[in-house]
Amino acid sequence: MSDSRSTSPLLGKGGLKTDQDDTGKELENKTSSLQAFFNIFNANMGTGVLAMPYVIRLTGYWGVILIILVAALGNYTGKLLIYCLREDTAYEDLANSTYADLGEAFWPRYGRVLVHITNFFEQFSHCTLFLIMCGTVLHHTFPDSFVSESVWIAVVSIAVLPCAGVRTMKHISWISLLTVIVALVTSTCVLVYAFFHYHQWKTHELASFKFKEMSIAMGVITVTYSSQAYLPIIEKSMRYPGEFNAIMDFTYTLVTIIKFNYGILVFFCFREHTEQIMTLSVPHGAFRITLSLAVIVTALLFYVVPMFTLYDIFEHQLNIPLFAELKDEPLGCNKNSTPKLVFRFVFIVLSTLVAIFVPHFGLLMAFVGSFTGTILVLIYPCIFHIKLHYSTMPWYHILFDLSIAVFGVVGCICGVIFSSIQIAKEYDFYRMWGIEPDDPSNE
Repeated sequence: MSDSRSTSPLLGKGGLKTDQDDTGKELENKTSSLQAFFNIFNANMGTGVLAMPYVIRLTGYWGVILIILVAALGNYTGKLLIYCLREDTAYEDLANSTYADLGEAFWPRYGRVLVHITNFFEQFSHCTLFLIMCGTVLHHTFPDSFVSESVWIAVVSIAVLPCAGVRTMKHISWISLLTVIVALVTSTCVLVYAFFHYHQWKTHELASFKFKEMSIAMGVITVTYSSQAYLPIIEKSMRYPGEFNAIMDFTYTLVTIIKFNYGILVFFCFREHTEQIMTLSVPHGAFRITLSLAVIVTALLFYVVPMFTLYDIFEHQLNIPLFAELKDEPLGCNKNSTPKLVFRFVFIVLSTLVAIFVPHFGLLMAFVGSFTGTILVLIYPCIFHIKLHYSTMPWYHILFDLSIAVFGVVGCICGVIFSSIQIAKEYDFYRMWGIEPDDPSNE
């Protein structure tokens, strides 16, 4: 099996490359169970908690069920990935390997590239979403400036240009933790505001079951649980990997409780005025401006995590000839680094252009989650498990995995279709396709 690399916003001492003869040094470089908890927590929380009230607005109490369902399935498939990596198969011993190695074992010719490309678009989309978040927040926070969301996105994109020069993950892990803390503090401030206005709550005014809204909401939720690409390297870095499953259960349970409680309690306060980003639901004033600035800082800091992962995929994992020759060259101000820097700037510009032309945070989030998120979280792990362990699996386990994969495929197709139609309606593409726009009074 070819050598592969994987990056993730990990907290820990040093890297994973250790001297196997020096057991003490190897253990010292591993992460503790507490650090593993924070790594998984960071990967599944992020800024996604800010969109949970919007999910409840779309789906009502059904959204709580959907959040719990996606979390349970994500927890199961995450542990399934590690099982496939750590257990021998008839194909090859996959111990100490990565998500992409599973793809190669599943489909030797194209599996590795398929996983990398899917993850590539997933990370690229996250970068775009962070820019849209900044533009949306700025536009709604300063409505009297007469500056459109697209212009705000173009302005804030200047702040992320230094991401092209990022060299290592040394400090990114701490940036990841900081952004999660800021996002939680910001969300908690909105929750406290909602509690102070509890007299405005109307717990009975929730949306009824609608398949279209459920499909869109599932995409939004799936984005917030898209940690599968990081889990193999997190487990591999652990000092006591036998505790991984227990940590997964605890972390996913905690994250899920936070998400649906924040979502439903904030929605009770704002109801039909609940925005895609919860801080925008707060009335205009100094408090909202403070929260908005915190969200912008969080989004800009978090932008570097998926973008650096994207760099690593493109420069080291897709085996592009130009970068294969330069992969060991340190990044610097020299001609050898020029191709890398040029393509890194191109990625930043492309993410900015996509954000400018589709500045709708909730719908693009739903599209991304329905497409690449569902594939990485629900579909790939199950079909990989069936293929690699088919001969040793009982029939009911095969049926269970197959059911999850089918559920993922249906959710993917429906979510992509409905979110695409909604995006088209938002930007008058419906005139081209003959689709009537939604009545604004129903929004």
